Formats: sequence, structure tokens, C-alpha cells
Amino acid sequence: MQQVPSTHVRHPMWPIYLCVAVTALGIGIINPLIPHLLEQNGANEFIVGLSTSVMFASLVLTGMPIGRTIDKFGIRLFLIVGLISYTVAMLAMPWTHSIPLFFMWRIFEGIGWSCVWTAAETYVSRVSSPAQRGHNTAVYGMSLASGTAAGPIIGTAVYEWTKNPVHPFLVAVAAAIIATVIVVLVVPEPHVHHTEQESGGVSFKITRPLILPLAIAFLYGYGTLSLVSLLPTLNYSNWELGTLISVTVIANIVAQVPIGRMLDRYGYRPLLIGSLSLLSAAALFSTLHPPFLLTLFLGMLLGAFAGTLYPIGLAVLAARVPPAKLGGASGMFTVCYGLGSFVGPALTGGVMSMVGAKHSDQALFGTIGCLVLALLGLMMTGIDRVNVKEEHPVSVASSGIKPPM
Repeated sequence: MQQVPSTHVRHPMWPIYLCVAVTALGIGIINPLIPHLLEQNGANEFIVGLSTSVMFASLVLTGMPIGRTIDKFGIRLFLIVGLISYTVAMLAMPWTHSIPLFFMWRIFEGIGWSCVWTAAETYVSRVSSPAQRGHNTAVYGMSLASGTAAGPIIGTAVYEWTKNPVHPFLVAVAAAIIATVIVVLVVPEPHVHHTEQESGGVSFKITRPLILPLAIAFLYGYGTLSLVSLLPTLNYSNWELGTLISVTVIANIVAQVPIGRMLDRYGYRPLLIGSLSLLSAAALFSTLHPPFLLTLFLGMLLGAFAGTLYPIGLAVLAARVPPAKLGGASGMFTVCYGLGSFVGPALTGGVMSMVGAKHSDQALFGTIGCLVLALLGLMMTGIDRVNVKEEHPVSVASSGIKPPM
């Protein structure tokens, strides 16, 4: 029998959303500056790319152990440890002139990111009732998207104003310190009663129920990081590229909460099938070299419905996993996102190189579209249906519950 957190303790969600937004903000602030810092210390393009791979590799390798440890020692501790690790890395990187030492700080950054994300996802999943789950995971996704979008804008503005590459890092550090203090002062530990059957992390018995949410996490990481990394290499002018990215990001942010409310009302399956159908159609249609105005519309669809995959996957995960095992399951979710983020740009970039510059846009959108279509095909065969008791969402309208922010 699944146990729920005590109803006598209020579990505020906004500090969790803040933690996720802060880490995403920091990554967006510093990523454009890292090539400049490394090249100043004699690094070539390979070393620059490898530094990002090292960060994602540390996230992938630590996600599952962190998740299992969260189940034993609690969420709050890992939110604090993750933010501290992330802050130390941000503070040290601009002053580091040794390439191996810089890589060590990138590993610390990845570990901090893994701690914060896995703990935050576990918290949201554990304290959300079925009637609130879609809304809460959608606001989580909106926080992630907003931080990611705001990071490069803030980092560039600070650098242009001060002409000092250290100052954007200090902005990321200040935001992380504020988030850490808020967690210490505001966030309580959500307790669950462990039974002998539930203890010990994610077991082999529930591997099949996890296939769908883990596949969604991999697909989200693969698609979003491929687009972010490789879209600038396509034959768009700077104005067209900036407009396309802006439309995509805005649609991603705006769509989150409405989709979350629909998830609470109708359940994941019709919403996911609809999102995957529109995503695959938009991606595959983009391979036909449509006029730019139509490309903007397709970019809006890609942003809106790609952004919904992460909260849908997280909501499905929470519905299928007992509260006492959510740490390990969230760790696996983070690992699959990291694997997709690691594999996507390299594999899709390789396909683009093979077909040449003339067909690189077809390779980019076609690869992503076919991957989305494959998951849609598997869902139509019923692979997502499992013999496990799920906490199905309750209609918000019929329950009378208004999900809180």
C-alpha cells in the first residue's frame, strides 16, 4: 500500500521551482562563456566540446546513485548539497587556468545539477496529489524552460555591461546562494513511511512500468539538445535564427501550465499521443523547406509540444512508483535525460555531416521526427499499458481542488 506525506505539513512548491530555474539559469549564463575561457588557456574545439560531454557524463553516472541515496537519507539534504556543489563549480571556473582542473569543476557542476534535478523531481512527485500532479510537473517544466531561456540573455547583458567574463559567473553564484538559503529556511522534508516491500530503491519488478517515462526523458534530452546545439549550423540568417529560437522558447514556456491542467483532467495517454503526433508532423514537415513564416509556425509547435514531454514523463513516473522509491526512479529519469542530451547532438550531427550541408536541415528534423514517430508507434501498439496500479489523476473540475503554484 502506498503511503503519502503527512497532511499536517505544508510542502511549498515555489522553492523547488526556484532551485530548478536557478540551475538552468546558471547553465545558460555560463555556457556561451566557457569556449572563451578554455580558448584563452590554449584549448581547441575538441577540448571545448569534451568539457560539455564531461559535465553530462557526470550527470549520467551519478543520477541513479543519488536517487537511491535520496530514498534513504531524504530530499532536502541533496537539494542543499547539489546547490553547494554547483555554486563551488561556478565560483571556481572563471579563475581556473589548468584544463584538467577546469574539467574537475565541470564534473562538480554535473554532480550538482544531478543532485538538484533528481531531488527536485522526487519532491514534486512525492508531495503532489493525483489531482495536482499534472499542474505541478508542468510548472516544474516551465521553471526549467524559463531559466534556460533567460540564462543566455542575462549572461550576455552582464558581460556587455561590465566587459568582464567573471561577472556573469558571479550572477549565477549569487542566484544559487539565495536558492540555498531559501531551501534551508523554508523547505521541509516530505516524509513517507517505508514498508519492507517498498524499501531498497527501484526494483526489477517495476522496470516495465518505467519504460514509458524513461523513454520520454531520453527523447526530450535527445531532441532539445540536438536542436539547441545544431540549429545554429543551418542556413538561416542571424535574424531568422534569433526569431525562430525566440518563438520556440516562448511557445515552450507558455504551453506548460495549460498542458498540465489538461493532464490532470484527461490523463496522460490522449495528451501524449496528441503531442507526439503534432511533434512528429511538425518535425517531418520541416524537412520540406517550407517558407520561413510556416517554419516559425512549425517551430512554435515544436517548442510547445516538446516542452510538454518532460512534465508528462515525470507525472507518469510519479503515478507508477511508490513514494518511497521515487528517489531511485527520479534518478533513472535524470540519467535517461542526460543520455539523450549526450547522444543526441553527436549522433544527429554525425548524420548531418554524412548527408552534407545541402541536406543538413532534413537530417536534423528528419532524425528527430522519426524518433518521435517511433515512440508514437510503440504507444499505438499498447506498450505503455502495464499491469500496475496507478494513481490516476482526478478531474480538477470535479474534485474542487485548485492546484497551487
